[in-house]
Amino acid sequence: MNIGFIGTGSMGRAMIPLLIKAGHRVSAWNRNPEALADLEGVRALVSPAAAFQEDVVISMLADDRAVREVLLSAGALESADTACVHIVMSTLSPLLIEELQAVHHRLGVALVAAPVFGIPAVAARGEMNIVVAGSRAAIATVQPLFDVLGKKTWIMGDRPVHACIAKIAGNMMITHAIQSLGEASVLAERYGLSPATFIDLMTQTQFACSSYQRYGQNIVNGTFEPGFKLSLGLKDINLAIEAAHTRDLGLPAADAVRSKMKAAVAHGRGHQDWSTFATESVTRSADPSDEPWRTGPVRRSRRGSFWLTGPRVKQDGKHYQKGPMYVAWESPEFITQPYPVVLVHGGTLQGTEWLDTPDGRPGWAQRFVEAGFVVFRVDRPGHGRSPYHPDIMGPTGPAFSYERAREVYFPEGGGETQWPFALDDEAAFDAFIAAYGPMPADLAASQTLDADRLAQLLDKIGKAIVVTHSASGPSGWLIADRRPGLVAAVVAVEPMGPVFGHTPGIGTLEWGLTAAPITFDPPRDTPDQVREADPASLKIPGLQDVPVALLTGETSTFASFASSIVPFLQNAGAQVDHLDLPALGIHGNGHGLIYERNSDAAFEVVVQWLAGVADANNPA
Repeated sequence: MNIGFIGTGSMGRAMIPLLIKAGHRVSAWNRNPEALADLEGVRALVSPAAAFQEDVVISMLADDRAVREVLLSAGALESADTACVHIVMSTLSPLLIEELQAVHHRLGVALVAAPVFGIPAVAARGEMNIVVAGSRAAIATVQPLFDVLGKKTWIMGDRPVHACIAKIAGNMMITHAIQSLGEASVLAERYGLSPATFIDLMTQTQFACSSYQRYGQNIVNGTFEPGFKLSLGLKDINLAIEAAHTRDLGLPAADAVRSKMKAAVAHGRGHQDWSTFATESVTRSADPSDEPWRTGPVRRSRRGSFWLTGPRVKQDGKHYQKGPMYVAWESPEFITQPYPVVLVHGGTLQGTEWLDTPDGRPGWAQRFVEAGFVVFRVDRPGHGRSPYHPDIMGPTGPAFSYERAREVYFPEGGGETQWPFALDDEAAFDAFIAAYGPMPADLAASQTLDADRLAQLLDKIGKAIVVTHSASGPSGWLIADRRPGLVAAVVAVEPMGPVFGHTPGIGTLEWGLTAAPITFDPPRDTPDQVREADPASLKIPGLQDVPVALLTGETSTFASFASSIVPFLQNAGAQVDHLDLPALGIHGNGHGLIYERNSDAAFEVVVQWLAGVADANNPA
């Protein structure tokens, strides 16, 4: 067969010589063409698209991001020969595999998912176990290649996602095996039994299989020459946990394993064999019980709080403080991200918005900590723990009604399907509404206070990622205006809008995207001057080249504001990406997507975007 091979990393370099020896003609593309120089008998391709003119394409790319960049974003598949069969041998997320399947179906190209179990040394011997799913006809066409590359082909069915999930779940089980080997050997040692003697007993009797034997020897000998790198193993356990979250499934054992893997990576061992994480310290599990405060996973973190103070004001001969801001912070045991995250809650709410979801799952505050970020969670001035008195801060706006909550979050006939409790669950609704309070009636004054305190926060903590929701959307634009050098990125979740829009009970965005004044270049002294200006002339120096993600759900009215907000920000000078969840395969979300049932899926979209921003700003 004529084979196009995309991605010649360690696994690809082990597989290609076997294919050539079996008489197949191999052409290959790799991001670094030098990687092809010493592969004898391989013709170099000028692009990934060229591979899809061959009989078969085998792609062995590192991860989801590489597949998106090489195969989807670059349009490599669009000119594929319809007689071609594409074999994806990477370990990818179920979401991406299903997206690839849809693209292949549209183009009339057969897709076979075929991830493998086996390290490069096993691949070089043609002894891998290959996990396969796709159409029977396509599998039959490429089975001769599998016979060359593996000792057995395991067919999981006709849906490529089934091979994907089998590989992810299988790798998760291997991590659990490594975890058990590490714990058991330490337990044996604490009682004076040689770990080597114990591991030899177990791997020759009850657990006599290659995984236990190989990784058991690594652990007792303290040798971790890479067979499968820990950094790649961490990627795979993340895929398993993310896949479980999208099906409302918790994996507490996998969570525990991941924390140890992340710690080992943070200690600089990501390049070693993944069994190295077994040497991380072992902690006790929670007591089994139906009570979440007893059964929830034990998390190690640092946490605390502080106040950002407001000015003293004098009334009737006495002094009072105006508009202080409460800040809660939490950091992971091992900080792996370069910038902290500042979470700014929506209108009339408080910082608890980012904590546990209404159905009891961890909210985005915890998810950011788990992802290695330091997190600062604020109560905006006059909200939550940040005190409010109308004599000091001015009149309050209207209270937030049950009726308004329904209108905003799950209006009748609105199509929202991800709300975290039944719409007729009045007790749950009561608990949800309990967090809401009034906000200052003067929206411009309130936004000015927010921006002043957030500026103080960035002065204290340094450059940060600012994440806003709903009515705090203007805070993101204003803090970039106040502290342009200290905003690493802005993530605006369903921000207030549209441009110059009015929100009932809250106020009007007189300056375009803010009620408070913001700096334009050339200057605009009044809201009328902003309204009358050519939109292309409304440059905001503080937003120049700032990465901005605008995250919107499928059913929310706020999502429609993106059509005016995105061009306004682009004209202002920001680098804007509209992360529209339905376009990314995530459906049914309303305005409260940060605490809806699939909030973790939306969170992963944000984290992947932030990773891309970090990579773009720090090219290798």
